[in-house]
Amino acid sequence: MVGVVIAAAAIALGIGWVAQRLDGDQREVRSSIVAPEKPVVMRTKGGLLEVATVRALERFTREDSRDFWGIDLGTTVSQIQVPVTYRFHIEMAREWPIELRGRTAIVRAPAIKPSLPVAFDTTLMEKYTRAGWARFNKEENLDALQRSMTPTLAARASGDAYRGLAEDAGRKTIAEFVTIWLLKETDWKRDPAHKVVVLFPGEARPPLP
Repeated sequence: MVGVVIAAAAIALGIGWVAQRLDGDQREVRSSIVAPEKPVVMRTKGGLLEVATVRALERFTREDSRDFWGIDLGTTVSQIQVPVTYRFHIEMAREWPIELRGRTAIVRAPAIKPSLPVAFDTTLMEKYTRAGWARFNKEENLDALQRSMTPTLAARASGDAYRGLAEDAGRKTIAEFVTIWLLKETDWKRDPAHKVVVLFPGEARPPLP
């Protein structure tokens, strides 16, 4: 009976922290512990865990050129510059295995995904548009550029450059998430000798001493 009470208290302490990390409504987290040197299973009800934020100043350009019977009518150029916040998350599995090998915990995390649509700050948006010498479409060109921003940002969020930055930051976030859970639910210690290795899909497990 004492063991049941202690386990219930540990779970209650962990719920508040985990709920703040999950996207949407609060979700209860339950745990199942087995003996050291064997897999530990962290069970959840699913949900999203935001793991990385990347901020950037993005610039968008749209050019529209026309000619008539070989006569150059000029090029209309529009530009928009705006601060952008890319957010990335992982989908929490209902059962998340953690492999304990001595003082090393190996976690196989799901793939990091961008949270869409990408957010940008319209209050700091800067716009510029200029019509070609014989063109009268600078406002139409600027409107078309602004409509293209959301799909363009979604494509950029899924690109290798931002995904790489998100994985670097996300690896640290997930490691901290798992470390806090291990500290509450096992005899894990926060010191240089204990480390959490986070592996994303396709990554090989590093050799252990």
